[in-house]
Amino acid sequence: MLQEIEGLSSGRIVKVPAGPLYRVLGTPVNIPCNVSDYQGPPEQNFDWYLYHPSQQLKIISTLEPEFSDAEYKEKIRKKEIWVKRLSDSSVELHFKGAQLEDDGTYQCQTPSTDENSSGNYEASVILKVIPDGLSVLPGKSRSVKSANYTEGKPLELQCVATTTSSVSTHLSVTWKLKKNSTVEDILSFTEDNRFQPGGSYKNRYQSGDIRMGMEKNGIFKLIIAHLRPEDDGVYSCVAAEWVKEDGSNWKKIQEKNTDIATIKVQQLAQTLKASTIGGNLTLNKGDEINLLCSVTGVEGMVTVEVSWYFRTSPAIDTPNEKALVHLNLAGVVNNSDFVTLSRVSGSDYRLRVQQIDETDSGYYYCVASVWIQYTSEMWHKAAEGRSNPVGVTVGLLDPTYTVQLNSMKAPSSSGESAELECRVLDLQNADDAKLTVTWYFNPKGQDGVAKVSVPIATMDQDWTLKLDNKYKGRAEKGEIIFLKPELHAFKFQMQHALVSDRGEYFCNISAWFKQRGDAWLKKEEISSLAIDIFWKTEDPSLSITATEEKPVSTRGNTFEMTCSVSAEHIEVPHYSVVIAMNEPAFTDTKDSKKLISLTRDSVVKLERWDVKDRSEDVVLEKVGGKEFRFRLYRTQFSDEGSYYCIVQAWVPDTNGGWSEAIANSSNSVAVAFKTAAPRFNVTLHSEKAHVYQGETVEMNCTVDLSEIPNNSDVLYEVEWFLIRPFSSNTTQSPLVSVDQRSVVTHQKNISTSDISVERVSLHEFRLRVHCSERHVAGNYFCKVTPWIKSETGMWQKMPPQQSDLLAIRVDVSVLESFKMPLIYGIGSALLIGLLACAIGQCASRFCSGEKIAQRYEQHRLISMGTD
Repeated sequence: MLQEIEGLSSGRIVKVPAGPLYRVLGTPVNIPCNVSDYQGPPEQNFDWYLYHPSQQLKIISTLEPEFSDAEYKEKIRKKEIWVKRLSDSSVELHFKGAQLEDDGTYQCQTPSTDENSSGNYEASVILKVIPDGLSVLPGKSRSVKSANYTEGKPLELQCVATTTSSVSTHLSVTWKLKKNSTVEDILSFTEDNRFQPGGSYKNRYQSGDIRMGMEKNGIFKLIIAHLRPEDDGVYSCVAAEWVKEDGSNWKKIQEKNTDIATIKVQQLAQTLKASTIGGNLTLNKGDEINLLCSVTGVEGMVTVEVSWYFRTSPAIDTPNEKALVHLNLAGVVNNSDFVTLSRVSGSDYRLRVQQIDETDSGYYYCVASVWIQYTSEMWHKAAEGRSNPVGVTVGLLDPTYTVQLNSMKAPSSSGESAELECRVLDLQNADDAKLTVTWYFNPKGQDGVAKVSVPIATMDQDWTLKLDNKYKGRAEKGEIIFLKPELHAFKFQMQHALVSDRGEYFCNISAWFKQRGDAWLKKEEISSLAIDIFWKTEDPSLSITATEEKPVSTRGNTFEMTCSVSAEHIEVPHYSVVIAMNEPAFTDTKDSKKLISLTRDSVVKLERWDVKDRSEDVVLEKVGGKEFRFRLYRTQFSDEGSYYCIVQAWVPDTNGGWSEAIANSSNSVAVAFKTAAPRFNVTLHSEKAHVYQGETVEMNCTVDLSEIPNNSDVLYEVEWFLIRPFSSNTTQSPLVSVDQRSVVTHQKNISTSDISVERVSLHEFRLRVHCSERHVAGNYFCKVTPWIKSETGMWQKMPPQQSDLLAIRVDVSVLESFKMPLIYGIGSALLIGLLACAIGQCASRFCSGEKIAQRYEQHRLISMGTD
């Protein structure tokens, strides 16, 4: 395949530039030559010739050292002409500087190394040496060598670039900036008539801040609209001459440059100065402040932004610094009713403050910011200057007065009232002042030592009273009162002093003056001496007496008991009451039953009174400040017991809540009927407590009730319970129950077909558990609650009574345990046998029968007649 490709090749190819080549006199020349599609060794040799119309000259060879003619040997020795090998198949012929006699046709030849001569072995190019006609000079009309410019000023530099070349060439011009040891392109007019900005100048060129202007006679201008600090340096103009070679490619044949100017850009931060005209001022209230801010060191294409500031101390950048007025870039001022800013000249800005008062005493200064508009949307803050502050003092006589605190009424014990008066005396220089008061309290501990001061209430300049959170509740209830009975007097009253109110009290009187814009200034604040309010306290005591108002001897009557409370050494107590009961079988109060309660806010709550249909039979009410009444309607046998009152005394605490001061119980009042409650016993028995699985369990619950004249006057509630062995569930819920109306209720997870209840006789009930399983085994008991009909015809519920435990055992019969597996086994065997017979019959009928018949047809017996 390679041979076929070589056979199709046209042979050796030697190439040089198409030409003609134009080079300027004295400039370096290099002519490349390369060979391809050759045979032989990889490295090829080259011979260079120069052809004039009348002669042929040998220049240089890579193979023969003595190849050159005499006139070139000296130049080769001086390194004015040489050949540079670029690769095995390419070289370049170099001239240090082109001369006029170098003009001619240059031929590159390659000695043959091919087996067969084919292709071309030489190539020629014409070199034309033209005179140097390029010149680069600074502009004559505005020649600048060294100059200082202020930041923001415009800059325009000129460069004259021309050529007198005899051939058609094209000029390119590049403006460069040299800073220290770096040179950077600013803007170029390229050989193909385009403007090309340098890398860091693209944005400025696109925004129009940097541009190039071209005029007749080869004048090229660099125009910078706004100089920046980074524009410092030496500006130079570089001109290059270009010709087209190889058809359409531009070739630079010459380049020259010249320094145009050295520019120094002075920053505005070094020249800007803001200063206030005049010294410190002393003025009276109501006068006017006039201050001038002079901004210098700014001129030309910049915009000034001015602001006036105020602070109360001469220190710089204090937290209380305040901006008064501001002139923005658009020349808009945010004036107010009393503070204005105006521009009175090219560099002076006036601050005017009207109707001054003592709040305007302080230090005033101005801040000037200089902005340069680089583009229509881009502003640059070039510098900022701050003036020295001017002190302004506004004279005003301070008010003088004294504060006296008087105790109008002092408590000697808890619950008594207290009254304090705070009075202002010897008031001067306060005709326009408004006086306000703040009450303080230093609480004392048990040791009588005062603690940290706590504000009780504060009156602001609008005479609005603001109370501390601890005193809001007492003030809303009217327990503490604040008054202003006179122009210069304030009062504080406590209707009922508490132990927590013991301590030192004092008041602060503040003098307020109305300022410009309806603002208020606190000019003076003076405190009074403290007054000590203290009394000794004793331990609180509480006694309760329970009295039976209506004795109860028979069932159905109303029981009424009154609890009277007596308290000592308790500050304004509020009481909460609980009525409790001890049943006759219990005497210890820890087993008492709380029936009903009444909170300190007179809210009634049923505690453990959970008797059905009797929620309205118990009533507890407050009939006096220290007396409470308890009523129990429709008394029953189950109400027998001892009743008593539990009373808690509550006092308000310092946090606005309530705390328990003391609690105590009253004596007991017994409720016992003349007719004793019927006595009864409950028994649970079963004729067969040991059964096998699947049998029915029967249990009879019998009630033995005595002292009932008529059996029709008693009804029963009966409940059955089961305690399973090894069960972790300690809660007991009835399996089934029958109420006094004979309504049966089953447990949720028990089916009504598994368990049944029937009444066998008047006092006997039977429970049946059908088809018993292992899980029904355990300890059973029944609970009975009788209902007795009283003489008034009302049914009353008696305390329940439960039977002893009855153990029920469920076992599994051996025969029964094998009966079902045998039935299942025999049935399965019969089913499998029948299925096997059916499968065999089908197989013999549809498969085996056809094959046997065919065999008999093929092997018939020979007929006897043929023998």
